[in-house]
Amino acid sequence: MKIGQFSKENKISINTTRHYIDLGLITPEKASGQYQFDEQCHRDVKDIIYLKNLGFSLSEIKTIFQYKRLGKLSALENNEFYKEIFVEKLHTIEHKIVEYEETRQNLQNELTQLNTTNKPKQLKMGMSLSVLPLLECKKCGAALSIKNGDIVNNQILHGVLQCNCEHEHFIKDGILFTPQTIHHAHHVKSPSHMMNEFNYFISDYIKETDEKYLDHLYQAVDWFYKRVNFEQLTHKILLHLGTGIGFSLRHIYNSLPKDCLYIAVDHDYQRHYVLKSILETYEEQKNILFICSDFLHIPLKKEAVDFLIDTGSSEHSFQHENFLIEEVQLYLKEESNLIGAYLTYENYHIKNEINPSYRQNFQLNNIKEKLKTLRYDLADDMVSIPVDQSPGKYELQLLDGEKMYTYLYYGKRLG
Repeated sequence: MKIGQFSKENKISINTTRHYIDLGLITPEKASGQYQFDEQCHRDVKDIIYLKNLGFSLSEIKTIFQYKRLGKLSALENNEFYKEIFVEKLHTIEHKIVEYEETRQNLQNELTQLNTTNKPKQLKMGMSLSVLPLLECKKCGAALSIKNGDIVNNQILHGVLQCNCEHEHFIKDGILFTPQTIHHAHHVKSPSHMMNEFNYFISDYIKETDEKYLDHLYQAVDWFYKRVNFEQLTHKILLHLGTGIGFSLRHIYNSLPKDCLYIAVDHDYQRHYVLKSILETYEEQKNILFICSDFLHIPLKKEAVDFLIDTGSSEHSFQHENFLIEEVQLYLKEESNLIGAYLTYENYHIKNEINPSYRQNFQLNNIKEKLKTLRYDLADDMVSIPVDQSPGKYELQLLDGEKMYTYLYYGKRLG
C-alpha cells in the first residue's frame, strides 16, 4: 500500500504520515524506494489518534510505544501499564485545570481593570507657530506666512500658508502638505478606519514577519537610541527622512528634550496621521512637525537642521540614481550630525528589479565613500548580520542567492 492510500484510509495527511515515520511512531518497511504499510502501522495510527485525544503529546506517545514494543506486555501487564500512565496523566490534567482557572481569573481581573480605566486624553498636535520662520517655498524661495487657519494653543490645526507665488501650502489635521502632496489629503480614509487598519497591520506584521528579522529591526532602532546624546539636543532641530509609522520616533520620544524640534518627513499622509494620533495619547507632548512631502521638496530654509536621521535614502534609491543625502545637504548646518540606516546588497539575482544604474547606492563601499566625500567624520558604525531569505510579505522580497544587510552609521559633518 502506497503512502497516499494509507493516509487516506487513516484520514490523516501525507505530511502527517511522514512526520509519524520520522518520529518512529509508525515503522513501515521500505522497498524499491516505496514504503510498505502493514496492519501494525494501521494499529499504531489508531493508537496515536486515541492517545492524542486523551491529551498525550507525540513525545509521550513515543515513550509509551517504546515501552510496549520492547516490553512485550502480557494482557495483565498491559492493563496495569495503561492504568498507571492514565492516572498520572489525569493528575497532570487536574493540576493544569487549577493553573488555568487561576490564569483565567487573573486575566478577567486585568480586563475588568482595563475596561474601567479612563482612556488617555488626546491633546491635539498641530504645527507650532514658532516653526514658521524655518519654512520657505521651494519654488520662489520666499518665506511662508499664514493666510488663514484654525489656531489652538499657538498650534495651527488647519490652514493655508502663502508665499510670493501661487503655490500654497496647506495644513490639515496638524500636518503640513506641500503643493505636490496636497492631493493626498483629499483622498484619505476616515480616522477610525485608518486606526483600525493600523492596529491590524501591526498585529499582522509581527505575525507574518520572520522572528529573526523582527529582532534585527529592534536592534537597529536600539542601536540608534544608544548612540544619541539627548542632553545635547536641547534647542536643536532634528530632521527625520522616512519616518514611516514611527518605530524609531516612538522609541526615542520620551527622551527628546521638550525644547528641541523634531521634523518628521514622509510622503504617506496616512502614516503621519496614525503616528500623530498615537503620540497625541502620550502624557507629555513634544515639539513635532509633521510634513507630508517627497524628500526633494521639503519646505525648509537652508542650513536649518542640526541633526539628520536618515532612514529614507534606501527607499529613495529604488527610484533615483542620486544618493538622497547629497540632495538634502542644503538643509544642514555645517557641523551637523547624521545617524542613518542604509540597505546594502550582495549577489544580485538576474531578475532583481533595481535599476543597475541605481545599485551603487546599495553597495557598502560606495555608501561609505559618499559619506566621506560629504565630509562626515565617522563616530560609530555597524553592519548587520545578513538577511538571505525574504523576511515576510510586508518587507523587501529577496530572490535566490541574494543577501541584504543594514549598514548603521553615526557621524558628524566637519565644518
